Amino acid sequence: MDAVMALCHFCEQHGPSIVFTCEKVKKAHNPSENIVNEQDSEVFTEPCSSAIDIGYATPYGSLDSLASNVTISSNRSSIKKADLCQACRSLPEGHQHFVSHDKDAGVIYRSMQHPNNPDVFRLVRHACVRSLSSEVCPGREGPIMFGDEQHGYVISFTFYVKDNYARGGQRWYSIICIMTDRVFLIQSWPFLVDCIGHIIEYLQMEADVVFKSESNEDTQSNSRPRARWSNVVTPRNFHQQRGDNSNARPLVQLTGNQDLYTYIHTAFTWIMRACRKRLKEQVTHGKITDEDLVRAEILARAKRSYSVMSMDDPNVAAASAELNSLSLVALKSPDEPTSPTRAIFTSLRQMREVLQPPLFKAIAWHLLLGNQVIWRGQDQALVSSALHILKDILPIGCVKMQINSDVYVNSYKANILGLNDKVAIPQHVQKQEFFILVDVVPKVSTTQKLNQYYPALFDMPQSPLSGIEFRMTSGCLIPEKVPAMLHKLEVALANDNLSNEVVKQCLICLKQEWMNKAKILYKFTKIDNRDKEDTSKLLQTVLNCSEEDFRLMKFWITGLSTQYKEELRRSALEA
Repeated sequence: MDAVMALCHFCEQHGPSIVFTCEKVKKAHNPSENIVNEQDSEVFTEPCSSAIDIGYATPYGSLDSLASNVTISSNRSSIKKADLCQACRSLPEGHQHFVSHDKDAGVIYRSMQHPNNPDVFRLVRHACVRSLSSEVCPGREGPIMFGDEQHGYVISFTFYVKDNYARGGQRWYSIICIMTDRVFLIQSWPFLVDCIGHIIEYLQMEADVVFKSESNEDTQSNSRPRARWSNVVTPRNFHQQRGDNSNARPLVQLTGNQDLYTYIHTAFTWIMRACRKRLKEQVTHGKITDEDLVRAEILARAKRSYSVMSMDDPNVAAASAELNSLSLVALKSPDEPTSPTRAIFTSLRQMREVLQPPLFKAIAWHLLLGNQVIWRGQDQALVSSALHILKDILPIGCVKMQINSDVYVNSYKANILGLNDKVAIPQHVQKQEFFILVDVVPKVSTTQKLNQYYPALFDMPQSPLSGIEFRMTSGCLIPEKVPAMLHKLEVALANDNLSNEVVKQCLICLKQEWMNKAKILYKFTKIDNRDKEDTSKLLQTVLNCSEEDFRLMKFWITGLSTQYKEELRRSALEA
């Protein structure tokens, strides 16, 4: 439900009553569609003059600037009204409603005594009774908020207007704004209370002038009017003390302004229009992550390298290929396919099932600690698909990947390497412990031998992973104690109750957790220059890390962004 604003009055005879309401009734998509008949309507050429004269303005702009495209019309057709007293009546006989056309937004606002919609009337009536009876501030005058999902949420501003003929010399009114969106209403509290306060100040100012004028006239004639009621009316005793209401006077008479409801309609219309325009929904992004910084730095570094390379340089092709490989891997979106050709490996869970848990654990262990992971095979699409899946285990800054390489590349250039099956691994690399080689080779089986003699029995389509096997070569054995991150990752992959998307989010959280620990370790050792003893205490008591976790964090420090490191150094110098 759109916002509805209303002026309410506590009548001495009828109790809480609705005096004037303003609501958005429809959108005018067709300019010819009007709620009122233009032949029977009067158009005011200066709809905002009364508001401008009193200086009605808010920090969000003047009423004149925001209502310049709003025209007001009043239907003069006859309508049957209920038997209301003068204090409960707003519009005179024959005056049905005010209508404003917001040409910019294509919205129509209408003000009248009571809403035509029974549901809206029920909500406004309920809010009216509560605003003038139970829901009041200490001292009864001031703004308050109340409501629920069933009856809507309301901001109510209760106030009094002076009257020589009323009980206690004053009459109680309230201006309410009701809507079903609680969050929007709370966010609009400062704006609405400020705007409604301006309206109330104007009404009380006009009423004070009339009150003083009548008091002066009574003093001069030595016949001061006697108020019919000597006590202030309250919601609890008005039923017992109500009687003749001949002293009831409408708000127009109390303020001495015959165009009062023209002003109120204009003000209500402006408030609802400005309140709708001042708040817009937008997506609020959090602080940029370190991986985003690394992506931007890799892209900038690649552009600088391209700009300084000469086209006559014989190594320009090799350098371009290397930069392309690094930048495209780092800047690759997570939503893109895992392989540029076809996704043979679709997730870490599938890879773990295909490779079997021991081999997958060995690959992940080497990868997390910064050792070189090499895949070699004839099917480069399969090798590329596997490497694109494995790189997601590491932060972007720790990934240096090359695929479809015809020569071996050292680990400082590519810690994730894809080779052709004809490429040999150098002897000095095979003697080291800091690498793992996975060879993708054809698997010769009895079925393949029978297929040579009975081809018609084996024409069924097969998976790209069928008919191959994976052979591991490594210079070291996997220890029993592995990094805590690897253990948590294996637990998540082995849990069949978790979907692949949940496992993906779990991996993101794990990477963020251990990247934060790597940041703490970097600041503690590189910026604060703490010794080994203090570092050991930090790992054991604060970070709760083992020796394997320490090796992981030392490698992950290399993946921190340059901007983050410079900010830490700058902060240390300023301190």
